[in-house]
Amino acid sequence: MRLRPDRGPTRDIHVLKLRRITRETLVGLLVFGLTFVIFLSSPVRQVADSQYSTLLSQSLLEHGSFRLDHYALSRQTTERPGYNSANAPYQLEVSRGHVYYHLPPGSSILSVPFVALLNLAGLSAADGVGAYDRRSEVLIQAIVAALLMALLASLFFYTARLLLPTGWGVVVALCGALGTQVYSTASRALWSHTWGILLSGVLVHLLLKREVKGCDLSPALLASLLSWMYFVRPTFAVQIFALSVYIFIFQRRSFARYAFTGALWMAGFLLYSWTHFGQLLPNYYRATRLQFGLFGVALAGNLISPARGLLIYVPVLFFVAYLLVRYRRRLPHRRLVWLSLFIIAGHLTVISGFTHWWGGHGFGARFTTDLVPWLVLTGILGLRGMLAWRNEHKASSQLAWRVQLALGGLLLLTSVFVNTQGAVSPETADWNKEPLDVDEHPERIWDWSRPQFLAGLLPSAPPKAFPSLPNARIDFASREAEKYLWRGWSAAEADARWSDSRHAAIIFSSPAEGASVLLIEMVPFLVPGALYEQRVNLWLNERRLPSLLLSDPAFRVYSIVLPREHLKAGNVLSFEIPEAASPQDMGVGDDRRELGIKVKWIRFEPHDIDTR
Repeated sequence: MRLRPDRGPTRDIHVLKLRRITRETLVGLLVFGLTFVIFLSSPVRQVADSQYSTLLSQSLLEHGSFRLDHYALSRQTTERPGYNSANAPYQLEVSRGHVYYHLPPGSSILSVPFVALLNLAGLSAADGVGAYDRRSEVLIQAIVAALLMALLASLFFYTARLLLPTGWGVVVALCGALGTQVYSTASRALWSHTWGILLSGVLVHLLLKREVKGCDLSPALLASLLSWMYFVRPTFAVQIFALSVYIFIFQRRSFARYAFTGALWMAGFLLYSWTHFGQLLPNYYRATRLQFGLFGVALAGNLISPARGLLIYVPVLFFVAYLLVRYRRRLPHRRLVWLSLFIIAGHLTVISGFTHWWGGHGFGARFTTDLVPWLVLTGILGLRGMLAWRNEHKASSQLAWRVQLALGGLLLLTSVFVNTQGAVSPETADWNKEPLDVDEHPERIWDWSRPQFLAGLLPSAPPKAFPSLPNARIDFASREAEKYLWRGWSAAEADARWSDSRHAAIIFSSPAEGASVLLIEMVPFLVPGALYEQRVNLWLNERRLPSLLLSDPAFRVYSIVLPREHLKAGNVLSFEIPEAASPQDMGVGDDRRELGIKVKWIRFEPHDIDTR
């Protein structure tokens, strides 16, 4: 009788390997599910730069066109207006008589399959007659962004598992997903960062896998990933340069195919730009946007300012830096460490070259979102060095080891807390325009009295000065009026100024003597057939005054009596306008400000009636 060889040990090895793969798959799915639920249920939505991006996806689906001419959109300008423009949305531009999405098209193209699926569920950024539907777009972006960032979280786990045990892999994944801009920015809407860091996360995974397992990178895949990162956001050019040098040095035989593939993609992009804009690169990609006139201030701000500092909003990076220095002799794959540090330094240099370096109305360190996959990679390598050292020094001080882990855990929890604030606290979004618009008053970026991440927890700081009242009226369209405006006011227009929030306020020193009357010429924001009146509730120094009910569509002068017992040396007159709404949400324009009242002027007059 012929005997079969004993395959027991081999079979056991295969069974153990299958169990390990199954366990890792389940853990990865749990990470994906948990983060997806967290991202989707967090209430703050930051649809700013990304507004109209899924409308472009819709246009590509319905009409196969990058032009948005099929939809009812603004054609008021041929150049990009400034941030917070009341005239036209800055996300659109007009070229050769056609309306285009001004920001990079990459995210919109990549989002087409997701938009198609959501169309089947009844969600579309445009209705059947071509009217733009902002509410649906916000929901579409919320779903797609949550899905993409949950995928990135699970990718972080699988990347960490190339070097770390399962438990540490979960820690890295949750830290990367909840303790960074992934949560507070990239999962809030389809910012260009969102698709960019997902592609960058795939790139980082492939690089580490190559180092660990010795497999070559596909030059075509690598070039395609990098090309699409550029199509999504031009600042990814730093990573393209760094990876090109890396491939040339360490995988030179593949460099020609890598360069050829990249050149093909770039040729297609240049053709797109020339066809639609008559120039080699779209306006958003212009190198002239980099001026470096404020480089020192911008670099410091991008690192340590209380509103935009990377080290303030992701403080766990102090622990990562400690790991890299403390365990530098045991770090694996050091060329990836140097590659990461080069990319981090290069990116910080580039974003500090923008005059508008704080990035407008975002949360925290938005401009450094693109670095998150590389920061996660340095954390993985640092943790691997730490664990290698620990295996060699098990007899060393347990207290020192525990203190080190406790400090790292504290910094991690702080990072999660800070970024959770950006995702769940509406006050952190309102911070950008209250009490003063950060774009018009960038000095607020350095104000530690009420950092953005604490906006929902700390009371608003009181005004630093209460201006004295002039004998003449105060023209709200003038620069002189700005010292009386405390919160909730938009930029001046031709002859008046809108409130752009449901809460606005003015400040002033007390009138000379007696009670006073405030005369105010204003008009409410009304929409025929939808919004018939605006109720204005008034408080003087947190004491309730009689409300006004405004229904006249023309400018009128209203009088408000200020009782003497309510007046102080410094006064805050607050306007609550609960029915304030944006023209965009009401379907009567592109303006997304919450308009309530439009004020031409105010004037204070003495009043001889004792109202007590």
